[in-house]
Amino acid sequence: MLGTSGIRGRYGDIITPRLIYEVANKYAQTTNRIYIGKDIRDSSPALYYAAVAGALSAGNKVYLLDTTSTGIVGFSGDGLMITASHNPEEDNGIKFFRDYREITKEEGEFLNRDVIDNQTGVLVDGYRNHIYEKYLNRLDEMFDYDFTIEPIDLNSSAYTFFEYYVETTRHRIKLIDNTPYFLRKSEPIQENVRIERGFMMDGDGDRVVLVKNGRIVDGDRMFAGMAKYLHETRGTKILVVTVECPVAIKRYLSEYYNIQVTPVGSNYISKILASYRDAGFGGEPNGHYIIPKFNLSSDGIAGMALITEMLKNKYELPDINYSVIRRKYPVKDRSKAIQNIKDMIRDEYIDIDGILIERDDMKVLIRPSGTESLIRLTIEAPQDRILEILNRYERLILDSIKN
Repeated sequence: MLGTSGIRGRYGDIITPRLIYEVANKYAQTTNRIYIGKDIRDSSPALYYAAVAGALSAGNKVYLLDTTSTGIVGFSGDGLMITASHNPEEDNGIKFFRDYREITKEEGEFLNRDVIDNQTGVLVDGYRNHIYEKYLNRLDEMFDYDFTIEPIDLNSSAYTFFEYYVETTRHRIKLIDNTPYFLRKSEPIQENVRIERGFMMDGDGDRVVLVKNGRIVDGDRMFAGMAKYLHETRGTKILVVTVECPVAIKRYLSEYYNIQVTPVGSNYISKILASYRDAGFGGEPNGHYIIPKFNLSSDGIAGMALITEMLKNKYELPDINYSVIRRKYPVKDRSKAIQNIKDMIRDEYIDIDGILIERDDMKVLIRPSGTESLIRLTIEAPQDRILEILNRYERLILDSIKN
C-alpha cells in the first residue's frame, strides 16, 4: 500500500477517513507519542481528525500540530502528516515519520497489524507554537538566514509557521498566496509559476525553489551550489542523491564528497543520512533538501533559510554544462509497462529504481512514478546526441505501453 512517499490517491476513492483511521491506529501501536499535522486541502480536516481518532483509540499520546509543514512534523518526532504533497488538489494521503524521518515503503510492516480501537489515549492540544519556538531557535543556531531577502509564494501549509515567525520576530517579509487554501496548483514547477521573483513552495512545504525573472532557477545547479557551499562552510563530506541526479552533477561534486545513490524519494535519502547527521547533505533537483544536522526530513523552510544565506553572501552557483531532457508518459499499469521495457531492452542496465543506463557522458533512466500513473524518462547526453537517444527510448516506452 505504501508508495514512494506514504499513501496517496483520490479522496473519497482510495483515500477515505476510514482508511486513515485504520492506518493511523496501526502506526500508533509502534510508538509512545505521535505528532499529527495536515496540509491545506479541503479534504484534510476530515482525514486529520480520523488520524487523531485512530491514534487515540490505540492508546497513544497524540500532539496536535494542526496545519503545518511536513518538515516540521518530521522535526517533531514520530508523526503523521495528512497530505498528498504535490499531487492535484483532488488527491490526499498520509506520510509516516519515525525517528525524525519519513519511512520508506519497505518499512511499512506495521500495516500488517490488526486494528486495536478499545484503548484510551491522551490528547495534547495547543502544542504547535512550542514546536515552532524550538524550530525557530534551531534555525537561528544553524543559518545566517534572512527571509526578507526575497518574496515567498507560499500556497502551502507552511503559512502557519511564517505567520508565527512574523509575529515573533516582527520582521517584515513579503508573503504571497498566504492563505489556508490553494490559489495555484501545488507543485513548484515552471508551468505553475505566477511570480517574477522569490521563493515558491509546494502544498505541504517540504519543497522549495527559487524564481528569478519569472523562471525557476535550474534545480540541478541549485542543488550542486548548496552542496558545495555546505562543504565549504560546514565541512559536509557525505552526499546522498537519487538515481535521477545527472552524471555531470555527480562528477562535479565528487571532488568534495563521497557520493551515495538511492532510489527516487527523499525518504530513501534521509534513511542513509541518519548515519551522517553532522557530515551529510542530500536532496533532489525538484526542491527536496535534507540537511540532517538540522532536520532529517525534507524541509522547504530549512532549504529556503540556507539559500537566503547563500544569497546574502553573494554565492555564485556553479556553471556546469550538460543537457537533460525529462519526459513523462501516462500508463494504466506502471509495473507491467516497466517489465515490458526490461524484456525489450538490449542494453545493460542497473535495476536500482526502474532502468538505469549510465556511461561517462550519458545517462538514461526509465522508472515508474511512485505517486502517479506515469512512466518517467530522463535522458542526459551531449547536445548533438540527446535527441537521437531520446527518440530511441521514447519509442521503446510507447511500444511497451501499447503492448
